[in-house]
Amino acid sequence: MTKYRDQRDPVIERAPNGRARAHRWPLSTHPEALTAFLHDVFTHYWGQIIFGPVIEGAAYEWTCPGPPDKIEADGEFLTVSFNGPHFHICVGTADPGLGDPAREAKMRALRPATACLFRMLDSRGAPNSWGFEMRNAAGVSMLTIFFANPFVLPGDVMADEPDWSRLLMWREISLRYLGRKAEAFDQTSRGFVDYLATA
Repeated sequence: MTKYRDQRDPVIERAPNGRARAHRWPLSTHPEALTAFLHDVFTHYWGQIIFGPVIEGAAYEWTCPGPPDKIEADGEFLTVSFNGPHFHICVGTADPGLGDPAREAKMRALRPATACLFRMLDSRGAPNSWGFEMRNAAGVSMLTIFFANPFVLPGDVMADEPDWSRLLMWREISLRYLGRKAEAFDQTSRGFVDYLATA
């Protein structure tokens, strides 16, 4: 994926009350860029991620059963396979508009329209979740990847104490794709304590 060395400042997503709830850094939706990014994440971090679409009314949070044995493009779709279990995701085409107009109209709605790295914020404005999100032209989640989290142990178990070494994935990816160096700010949250207290 193209490295965006000039994208140091995030877009701030705010709640209706004006509170900052997320930092987002837009990434390219060019098919080659998305394919390279997903290949990087699933190849190098497969044991650390939780992934799936997060849609209104449902969140699919899967883990990889092992390293991928195949990451392969076929037309506009990318297949990520784990020796049997697999998923297909539309990454689009570098040459839209070729061929059948009816098919092109359908595919235009299915292709990724936005992709970003994100950092979710707790009620005090401190980071407690990091990852990647991709949405189609209708704004529907195609894929969310949650990165290794200091507050969540493997097996989706809440940690008693944060393991800050689990920020390494976020720090490597944000340096590689955004040019952002490690920030002390990422270690200011108490995790999901505030969320759990108000849920």
